[in-house]
Amino acid sequence: MLGYLSIKNIVLIEKLELDFKEGFTVLTGETGAGKSIIVDAINLILGKRSEKRLIRKGQDTASVTALFRLPKNHIAINFAYEKGFIIKEELILRRQILSTGRSQCFLNDETISLTFMKNIGDLLVEVHGQNDQAGLLDSSNHINILDDWDNLSKNTKKVSDSYYLYKDQTKKYNEYIKESSQFELKKNYLTEDLDELIKLDLKDNEIDKLTHDRNYLMSVEKIRDSLNKIHYFLQGDIDTKGVYENLSLAKKQMLTILSLNKEKFKDLNEAIDKTIIEFKEVEAGIENCLYSIDENNLSLEEIEKRISSIRHISRKHNVEIKDLDNIKIKLQSDLSNLLNIKEDLKILKNENSILKEKYINESEILSNFRKTASIKLSKAVNREFPVLKLDNANFKTNITLLEENNWKYNGLDNVFFQIETNKGSGFDSIEKIASGGELSRIMLAIKVSLSSDIDNLNNIKTLIFDEVDTGVGGAVADAIGKRLELLGAHNQVLAVTHHPQVAARSNNHFKVNKSINNSFTSTSINNLKFKERIEEVARMLSGAKVTDAARNAAKSLFQNNKNL
Repeated sequence: MLGYLSIKNIVLIEKLELDFKEGFTVLTGETGAGKSIIVDAINLILGKRSEKRLIRKGQDTASVTALFRLPKNHIAINFAYEKGFIIKEELILRRQILSTGRSQCFLNDETISLTFMKNIGDLLVEVHGQNDQAGLLDSSNHINILDDWDNLSKNTKKVSDSYYLYKDQTKKYNEYIKESSQFELKKNYLTEDLDELIKLDLKDNEIDKLTHDRNYLMSVEKIRDSLNKIHYFLQGDIDTKGVYENLSLAKKQMLTILSLNKEKFKDLNEAIDKTIIEFKEVEAGIENCLYSIDENNLSLEEIEKRISSIRHISRKHNVEIKDLDNIKIKLQSDLSNLLNIKEDLKILKNENSILKEKYINESEILSNFRKTASIKLSKAVNREFPVLKLDNANFKTNITLLEENNWKYNGLDNVFFQIETNKGSGFDSIEKIASGGELSRIMLAIKVSLSSDIDNLNNIKTLIFDEVDTGVGGAVADAIGKRLELLGAHNQVLAVTHHPQVAARSNNHFKVNKSINNSFTSTSINNLKFKERIEEVARMLSGAKVTDAARNAAKSLFQNNKNL
């Protein structure tokens, strides 16, 4: 329950601190005193929109702090625990509005996001206004009202979990299908690149060898010229004797002296013979070199073309030439993976079917619970109608199945409430038939029908009704007050009201006052004691001037209520 509320510099409120009790509490006061400001302040700690205009004139910041005392297993405590907060039984929400219009949010003095504040606030408080009956006007919220009424949170969580698993898998499957539609195009690209590399048939260190061969071919004329010069130096020409001819003459001279002393000139003779033989080898080598140049089958054009092809493919894949073999391996792997895509699609489709079936099964279980709950809810609400002076009204809950493309995280059902305000007039949607006052009483009927359900203590919220009795007469106001009183027996209920019949049935009573000091208007609140309550209810009965008759009527209201 809401135990404490602090409001600073919000509109007309300079500083306000309120201690709340269990049961049914009313806030009363003259029109314009600032009762709605209290509700606006509470809405701020529920994550509603903040605006710069909410800051009291002359101030730079404003703040609202709310302390909640909760059962240890309350859903809000568990929610906070899942987000990393350790909370025992007290939970403090604080919101500070800055002069820029932006705001800061805190849970037990730790910074939280506005979304987090809204989510946890929804678990703590429900605010029902004249035109905002907790979603009664929006049929999309009827399913949440029914689920909350029958405490189906465990089942809705199972459905929600299976839904998001199914949707994530469906998204993955659809993306894979989309990717597979590009299969042939990717396959063609990969195959083309792979074939190109296979055809290239790059050898180890080939580019170095090709470069070497190219350099050789570019120097072949220089080599031929040098060989010819060597040949000339050895052979001579017409006018000169060559080395061989001179060696032959030297041999003849050697023979003339060899006979005179064979032992003495043996080594020299052998050296001349060896030189003649080696000369012949040199001469043959020169001829072979010249022949090899003339018969060389290497083509500079072909070598340049090969080098160009290798470098072009390496640039195409943005890698070094030495890494082209790795590219070939990767292309082979990618192509293999693409070829397995059909099998992968089959597996994904099977997994998707399993998750879809699980979602449908969980949703059908929840749907059966809802069908049972809808009957009980309609009966419970209709039992409350006569008490709330809606004697001729009839309420019913409809459940239909959604089309598959409209399935939601909360199941396969479309839940919507209908009402017949007069017998024979026919059922129609609530927003078309019910007036503002009737909407308030319908919501009261729903809440009261749940009020004695002790299984919901860990989900219990503070219920705030902001002038929901507007536009109704005395007898109807008394009926509303009676149901709020009953609702307050099991819930903390706060009601902003102008009706004395409602105020007289409350357990606790705050009066909102407006005063002007030094040209500044401010709002204050008093926690009324019994005599002060009689005076306030008398004012509500008589107007500006409180008469003794009004006081007696106020006392009568309190006395009558004690007998109820």
